[in-house]
Amino acid sequence: MRRPKLTPAEKARGRTWCDATYEGGTSLSANQRETTLTTPAEQRSQGGRITAFKKRFHILDRDPFYVIA
Repeated sequence: MRRPKLTPAEKARGRTWCDATYEGGTSLSANQRETTLTTPAEQRSQGGRITAFKKRFHILDRDPFYVIA
């Protein structure tokens, strides 16, 4: 997966992180996924939330699941 190009505006807002994992990655076609830059704090928060979700619903590493937002 390609990292989105960091624009000066995003850099000024602190949106400098991009996480590409096998949970999202490129396993879906381009029209079914989105890649965006995020702040380090938002990245940590999202990581904690996805970990809690996987534990709550007993999703093991590399189990397939969908998140509908």
